[in-house]
Amino acid sequence: MAEIPTESFLKHLSDREGFESYVYADSLGKLTGGTGHLLTEKELAKYKKGQKIDETTTKQWLIDDSSKAYNAAIAQADEAGITDQAFIEALASVNFQLGTGWRSKFKGTWAAIKSGDFKLAAEEAMYKDPSELDKGPVPENRMSSWFQQTPVRVSDFTAALKKYGMKKDRESLNPDKAVMDSVGQIQR
Repeated sequence: MAEIPTESFLKHLSDREGFESYVYADSLGKLTGGTGHLLTEKELAKYKKGQKIDETTTKQWLIDDSSKAYNAAIAQADEAGITDQAFIEALASVNFQLGTGWRSKFKGTWAAIKSGDFKLAAEEAMYKDPSELDKGPVPENRMSSWFQQTPVRVSDFTAALKKYGMKKDRESLNPDKAVMDSVGQIQR
């Protein structure tokens, strides 16, 4: 497991966050700059909307913000017993976007991750009430507020949850005891 933000994680942030060399309002109206850096109170006193930000500052913000998100992801993965690099990067992306306290906002998602139910974790991230899935298509207003604001980011995370869950399911099979039949089905 990498101990510092990986190139693939930083590229993913760049793809999802974009980059602006000036101060702008994000989708929630919060002043932001560089690669999705939410300005602190101290920075808000220095920078105003539309103001240009020097390259040295935006690079340092990315280093600081990505390191904080990545380190939080490592701690969360450790707590959940996860060592998969790709999944740690997915957690880091969530920490970058929502902040390191995201688990208090998405308690059902975190509880499902910790219990090893990655399908439920994905549903908890996507929907306000995953039990509504039993009733058919869920209307947009019943999607999670996170999904309503940034559907691509939630889709990224739910895909990572499902992929990791499938990987864990495959690992749980004991290949020494399983025999493949002629059509590739596992027989015990």
